[in-house]
Amino acid sequence: MTVSDNMSAEQSDILLDVQDLSVEYASPGTTPVTAVHDVSFTLRRGEFVGLVGESGSGKSTLGFALTRLQKPPARINGGRILFGGRDIRELGTEELRQQRQGGFAMVLQSGMNALNPVRTIGSHFQDIFAAHGHVPREARDARARELIGKVGLQAEVLGRYPGELSGGMRQRASIALALSLEPQLMVFDEPTTALDVLVQHAVMDTIKELQRTEHFTAILISHDLGIVLEATDRVMVMHEGRIVEDAPSRKILDDPSDEYTRMLLSHYADPRAKTISIPGFVDLGTRRREGRSRTDVTETVPTVSERDTRRADAAIVVEGVSKHYPAPRRGQEAVTAVDDVSFRLEPGEALALVGASGSGKSTIAKLITGVEKPSSGSVRFGDTDVASLKRRGLRDLRKDVQMVFQDPYAALNPLHTVEYALTRPVMNYTKLRGQEARARVLELLETVGLTPVEQFAAKLPHQLSGGQRQRVVIARALASDPQVLIADEPVSMLDVSLRAGVLALLEDLRERWGISMLYITHDLLSARLVTENILVLNSGRVVERGETSQVLQHPEDPYTIQLLDAVPNPARIR
Repeated sequence: MTVSDNMSAEQSDILLDVQDLSVEYASPGTTPVTAVHDVSFTLRRGEFVGLVGESGSGKSTLGFALTRLQKPPARINGGRILFGGRDIRELGTEELRQQRQGGFAMVLQSGMNALNPVRTIGSHFQDIFAAHGHVPREARDARARELIGKVGLQAEVLGRYPGELSGGMRQRASIALALSLEPQLMVFDEPTTALDVLVQHAVMDTIKELQRTEHFTAILISHDLGIVLEATDRVMVMHEGRIVEDAPSRKILDDPSDEYTRMLLSHYADPRAKTISIPGFVDLGTRRREGRSRTDVTETVPTVSERDTRRADAAIVVEGVSKHYPAPRRGQEAVTAVDDVSFRLEPGEALALVGASGSGKSTIAKLITGVEKPSSGSVRFGDTDVASLKRRGLRDLRKDVQMVFQDPYAALNPLHTVEYALTRPVMNYTKLRGQEARARVLELLETVGLTPVEQFAAKLPHQLSGGQRQRVVIARALASDPQVLIADEPVSMLDVSLRAGVLALLEDLRERWGISMLYITHDLLSARLVTENILVLNSGRVVERGETSQVLQHPEDPYTIQLLDAVPNPARIR
């Protein structure tokens, strides 16, 4: 074989060749913002490549550009995207539609947002088959069943609506829909974000198996370097719109060349380790043994302001609680969400409630806050039976027991400023009005480390980062001067570098203000960092309990071991 033959073979092996690609956001009347700067790389056929970076790095913008799914105000303003040697930037609407069948497809971040809530899953397949005409009418039902089976779902899912499926099932259905185009290139944009570790692990196993059996090239976009390193052979690290590192996964782990990559790696640790330390944090068990507070160990994260406040003096006592829901459909069985659960949250304690989706964690939070009433058993806050409370009593309870919600994007009204979002609970739970209420709002912003406070008070939610939004959600929960915070997955949607700051804030509130915290999570690493004790829930029942560090270092129940084994761990690829 001649040199020219070798060069020709190598070129034919390249599926995607991106040359000096730039993408900007240009809204009328505003200065264009460049999100992707002169990015160049190639993908060979059959490669599985990770694209990792934090929110705002440009990775999703790049993914949309590669599949020509970007919409105004985003626009490609430079470079070439050669797919199979053809520049897809030059394709018209009809040519692009034809290219998608057998060409490229994208799986979006949220399975719920990617699916039409009023159409069955089966009708989604029928729409794709009809639009592209690559499956004969008489074979469409069988092809849909085949595809849904490939992602590990039963054929009966085709007759169900997206709202009737779990998050993992919706994501699998989205993958099957993308597969229906028989693509050569699949782009997965954050396919496991906000899924619990077991579902996350299962979805990634499905993607890896499909990539092997269906022989497509894949790009996995994620802010989680641990997931990317475990799944892919090669990693591209993106920061501020540029690819700052492109190397095999093993090299990224053992010898990263860029400081940003080293920062991402530094935020990972094994929950089972004897001592855990990430930037800005040393685990609570170690600090307790050494008699030190978090701020004695690290000062890298802004701490809460000092303020006179009443410390928690009432325990939450859950005794023999069960919660049953009627069958969701005729012919199906009733659902037991919580099954004979008992525990105490002592004043000033941090207790972790961990388990996969459907284990009953959030249902317990609803029972404690009075949103739901138990089918049996009791929930008490101090001397108060929560289930017996009516409207005024529930209002008083929620002054003392506040929620921090999982999704900082959905928890804030996009039309209202931060000041308005905080002023409402200040006025509802205190007698403060006017300038006194505003002073309290500014104090809350300072408490959660959002300074200068006047600037943050005037911002809208979309003008804040994910970590800043979550700090506003925490500030809103503090407006009533509560005794207890129920933090429901407060860091699951945040980048790794932002998590330490939010966790440090929660820990400082507990240490300095004496607040009790029920920390609900599937993230065992964060539970290890900020809680003293832990309950492990499986199918509504407590299967293991004890001191957090002891339970995670020496798990006894097979379910706890399964949770630990599913935690993304970059070092595992060694």
